[in-house]
Amino acid sequence: MGIFKTTTGFSIELINNRLELRGEYEGLPLYESFGGRITAIAIVKDPAIEVGGIGDDDTKIFSAPVMIPDVKIFRDTGYDSKAENCYWYFSAETIAKLQKTFKGKIKIGH
Repeated sequence: MGIFKTTTGFSIELINNRLELRGEYEGLPLYESFGGRITAIAIVKDPAIEVGGIGDDDTKIFSAPVMIPDVKIFRDTGYDSKAENCYWYFSAETIAKLQKTFKGKIKIGH
């Protein structure tokens, strides 16, 4: 079968981040996320970044991005963890810092 595309991808579990309002995106609040710590990376059917991966049946290798700088991600939690439809994004600098916090926990789903 060889190489195939899939909607399956990765998602992060993030704690202790802070959000700063950066305007609106598609009529909803837009927040930039700073700081925090990645506690796990999960393999999920529909990743929040809306980018799936590719797999190779021959080698059994699966590849997909975990985070992409400046991609707007729909969330239902906003500032101070209140329920709010909004968008978040992460800068390249923040992603580089978060990468250093990941200690290797992988999960199937959240």
